Amino acid sequence: MVEPQNYGFASEQASQFPPYIMYDVINVCNARCSHCPQRIISRQQEYTAMRISWEQYIKTIEEIARHRIDVLRLTGDGEPLLHPDIARMVRAAKEAGVPKVNLTTNGSLLKGRLLDDLLESPPDIFDISLDAFYAETYQEVRAGLDFESVKANVLNLLDRRDSARSKVIVSFIRRPGADQEAEAFTKYWQPLVDFVAIREMHSNKGLSNQDSSSSDVERWPCQHLWQRLVFDYRGMIRYCPVDWTGESVIGEIDRISIQEAWQSEKMKALRENHLNGSFESCGPCNSCQDWQVSPWDKGWLKLVEKISADDRFGHSE
Repeated sequence: MVEPQNYGFASEQASQFPPYIMYDVINVCNARCSHCPQRIISRQQEYTAMRISWEQYIKTIEEIARHRIDVLRLTGDGEPLLHPDIARMVRAAKEAGVPKVNLTTNGSLLKGRLLDDLLESPPDIFDISLDAFYAETYQEVRAGLDFESVKANVLNLLDRRDSARSKVIVSFIRRPGADQEAEAFTKYWQPLVDFVAIREMHSNKGLSNQDSSSSDVERWPCQHLWQRLVFDYRGMIRYCPVDWTGESVIGEIDRISIQEAWQSEKMKALRENHLNGSFESCGPCNSCQDWQVSPWDKGWLKLVEKISADDRFGHSE
């Protein structure tokens, strides 16, 4: 575990501009995953299908191009490949000089013309959420998708991609009673892909009906406040990646720059309160349990560092 005195920015550069930019590009999905709040939110009366506009995306990319970040991650409060501009988004980020572009997907649409378009200017990392090794489990965990079709898409991607340009990650969310399946998943995929990620279950601020807490441990500051910002399908800038309801909004993409958001008084106050243990002053952070599955010595930035440094990878805990 990271020592308390090491909580904070990794560098002076990171204090000026977030090293990790995450886009929740769309809130529509073609799956009904058991652990995902999207299946709940999409049934609510006030739900409206939305996606980030091309203009908002390009505005942020142009600012990112003037700075140096470690990774840009395209994901969603839904399935990002349903965004009609997703291949164009990857291309624009690469052309702007973003060093690492990560595309997270459930893999179901990773085929045909869309795959062709993505491979023309590919992301540095294809991150494919599978979460099961057996077809029966897959149908329970990722309802609405076809296990064999998605598996075939991943194998086809591995056959077609240029391994020097794009790495492939497959991931499995750890859940009670699934340890043996996680082992089988790792054993099968590890020789084929660049990394097998075994992720911890998040409660997504309680929306997933999952318990992220494990024991009575002393709370640590949330690493996200020192590492990333999230741009979402509503055109909002958030500080919390597991906030599906917009409680952590800092401002609007159209009204505030990334740097202004990152160095805002609100962010400064949040960081100070987290360091002081004053979580009751931090709005949605106060009732959050998901900090327990976001330790400072792990995380997506560290995984990207690994992938950047090595040619072949093993099993991530």
